[in-house]
Amino acid sequence: MNRTSWTVGTVMLAACLLLTGCPKKLTADFTADAVSGTAPLAVRFTDASTPGDTPIAAWHWLFGDGSESVAQNPLHVYAAVGTYNVSLEVTASGGSDTKLKLSLINATAPVAGEVQTVMLPGNVPLEMVWIAPGTFTMSSPLTEVDRYGDEDFEHLVSLNGYWVGRYEVTQEQWKAVAGGSNPSRFQAGQSPLIAAGADTNHRPVENASWNDAQAFLLALNAATGDAFRLPSEAEWEYACRAGNHVPPTRFYWGDDPGYTDIGNYAWYADNADGQTHDVGGKTANAFGLYDMVGNVYEMCQDWYHDSYLDAPPDGTAWELPAGTHHSCRGGSWDDAPKYGRSACRYEVQPSFPNQSVGFRLAR
Repeated sequence: MNRTSWTVGTVMLAACLLLTGCPKKLTADFTADAVSGTAPLAVRFTDASTPGDTPIAAWHWLFGDGSESVAQNPLHVYAAVGTYNVSLEVTASGGSDTKLKLSLINATAPVAGEVQTVMLPGNVPLEMVWIAPGTFTMSSPLTEVDRYGDEDFEHLVSLNGYWVGRYEVTQEQWKAVAGGSNPSRFQAGQSPLIAAGADTNHRPVENASWNDAQAFLLALNAATGDAFRLPSEAEWEYACRAGNHVPPTRFYWGDDPGYTDIGNYAWYADNADGQTHDVGGKTANAFGLYDMVGNVYEMCQDWYHDSYLDAPPDGTAWELPAGTHHSCRGGSWDDAPKYGRSACRYEVQPSFPNQSVGFRLAR
């Protein structure tokens, strides 16, 4: 640039700065609160764009996994392992601009036993444990002591990896999602066994129906942007057995023929004093999961069938054909120990609340 053109440019810039009519450039930009982590990875994107002369009127996000959003500051969950490009296009009346960030998000594969903590409203923690893919023979052999006919038809199941709650859903977690309501029988003011003012936040929620649990899941997923659900029966049993399935034993700690060891692992009729107890008070199984036996029955997504004939071999929930009751597993605080066997099954009507029944989350 020669001296004359430089001088002219400087004069024009100075004049522009003195006048109010100089255009401002619309510039797209954004930040992410997390760029790497275990899948499913929840990322909050924040618009950091600079407006031009007119306000930004529209946002268009492409998250790189086939999903998009028109929110200004969206929350997005990367469910699958991978590296993702992210772009934001901002639009105003005077035009638009796009910012693309290559390989911004890196969602990595979890390892067996990894614990991920999800924060619920009110900073209430929810711990999930990664269950690695696996294959097992579901149900009980014909020779198992105390088995029932609805355990017929042992079958091989191969499961993809999934997350499952480290504990049963607690009253505190339910209240965090449900706006403070608590259906539980075993809380202060509802049970004569519990002193006035007692803290029952860490007891499992119960006395909620299967339909109530589905409503809870809708609210939970809306609050977290995630995809929580009830486990399938196959996922529940695989998680319960925790690798103790070759050969299968009645409980995840062994056959326990005289029921002499169950008190170390479960709250049941002989030791629960007629009520639930705080989760995590007994010994965990090999996968690091607590109260898989006892405390409260745990609802599954499946419709209950009276045997495993034609059950899904891939570990998904058995939802067709539809039935009249849903499956529950694990036994409860008021049950004999045989109902806590890994293969034992129970059933509950969708709209029927029960103070012996709660649930555990999967994802």
